[in-house]
This record gives sequence, structure tokens and C-alpha cells, in this order.
Amino acid sequence: MATTYGIFYNGQAGNGQAATVAHQTAQALSNHGIESQLLTTPGIPRAIALIKQTLPQLSALIVIGGDGTLNVAMTALIQAEAHIRIGVIPMGTVNNFATRYQLPTDPQAAIELICTQPATQAVGMLVCNQRRAVVSSLTFGNLADISNEVRQSEKQRFGKLSYLYRAIRHIGHNKSLPIRYQFKHEGSHTLKTWFCLITTTKSVGGHVYSASAPGKMHISLLNNIGWRQVIPYIWFALTGNLQNSKAITQLTANSARITSATGQAVTTRIDGDPAVKLPIELTYLTDRFELIVPTVIE
Repeated sequence: MATTYGIFYNGQAGNGQAATVAHQTAQALSNHGIESQLLTTPGIPRAIALIKQTLPQLSALIVIGGDGTLNVAMTALIQAEAHIRIGVIPMGTVNNFATRYQLPTDPQAAIELICTQPATQAVGMLVCNQRRAVVSSLTFGNLADISNEVRQSEKQRFGKLSYLYRAIRHIGHNKSLPIRYQFKHEGSHTLKTWFCLITTTKSVGGHVYSASAPGKMHISLLNNIGWRQVIPYIWFALTGNLQNSKAITQLTANSARITSATGQAVTTRIDGDPAVKLPIELTYLTDRFELIVPTVIE
């Protein structure tokens, strides 16, 4: 049986250049004696179904796009209960996952890495409600709502400053919500939450913000935000550094159930895209898949 790699791509990624990169990847694989199958379709449910249908034929899956595209592929793996090598060619607006594992952001360098495969690394994954992957981050609260307000054109023109501007406008207007965090071995805690960031690693976008906790998710809560917290908040918005802040509560866990203590509707964002509403159940799966990397890192 010939070795076949699936190439899943988001046609909109990289300003529409993902399709070109997909065909370049297929040609490079062919030059290395590897067959390939292009996988793309509009709509997330159809994309997940396509990947699940194709997985039994594949030796590896290559994903071209950002964290959102990678999330679709990983969700398909979770639902199919499949284990397969993953190669990533980052082409998203934000590539937190690729940055964390030092994957090349130049498409040609990423293609070369996948073709030569110098190393693979076992990578953990967070699962929401047993059906949805969380590749990089899950958020909810006021900052997550602010993300919905920032237009793509603003992000391209002003970068992080566009989020900072809108965030400062929210200071003092939106109150913290009482959120209940239930942990298997540590009981239940109801904590005031202005913003919650849950990640699969100790860093986001290259910013290390927490102590290492292998095999666990990292939960960081911004408890409240008022004018007294403006300076540390601005520092967080610009650098991603949450450490040593009195306004931050940091937790680690391998599973959690999170609910709104008042029953108020709270919508989450998973890997940058709007997702399910609370309540949610999260489970961290250690060493869930093998990632093609330049070198193994912590």
C-alpha cells in the first residue's frame, strides 16, 4: 500500500494563497515518493466529515492554515478516535500553536520540514464536551466579547493595538461574572471572572505566562478590571504576560466543568472562533497526537 498524506487546507487562509501552497506541498511530497490527497470543502461540518471519511486511507495529515483550521482537523481526529502524524503549514492571521512548537512560518520551509521529518513530538490536546478540540486556547468573558468587535481590517492595520483600544473602552462598564469551576480532586470554586483564558500550554503566541504543568490545562482568570488595574492590564494586552499580577488567578487541571453560577448566557471562543456556551466540560488528553517538528522542545 502506497504512503498517502492528506492535505487539508482553508481556501481563505494566507489571503487565499493556501490552495497554491497545497498544490506545492503535493508536488514536493511526490518528489519524495509520497502520494497525497487534497482535502478542502466549504463549511466546518462538511470539512470534519470529509477528514473523518478519508483518515483510514492516510499515513499522515498535513494542515494548511491558522489555529482555526487546525482546530477543524483535530476535531475530526477526536470524533474519529484516530491517531495519525500531523504536519502544519501555518498560514493564519494568528498562529499560536505553530509559534509554541517553533514551526517554520515560511511555507516552503514548512513543506521541507514535513517532507524530511527530522523529528516528531507527542503533543497533548484539550477536548471540550468530548467532541470539540481545543488546539491552543479557549476563552470567555469580556475580552472574548471584545474580540468579536474588532474587524479584520483593524487587526491588519493596527495589530494588537486594535484590541487594546477597544478593551480600554470597556474598563468600568462590564462587570465580572460569578463562574463556577469544578475540579475532580479539588472540589468546586465560584470565582469572579472578568475574563478567562484556558490554554493547552504555558505560552500563547510565544509569550510564556505560566509555570510549566505537563499534562494539564492552564487556567488564568482576570478577576476584575477597573482603573487601578489599567497599567498591568495594558502590560498583559501588549505582552501576554500574566505572571506576578494580583488581579490574576492561575490554576492548572487535567479536567474541569465550568458553569455560569447565575445561569447568564456566556459564549466561549475556541482557537479564536465563536464556540459553545457554558456549561462546558474540559478534559486534557496527554500525548494525543504526533506532530512533525524541527526539534523536540519542552
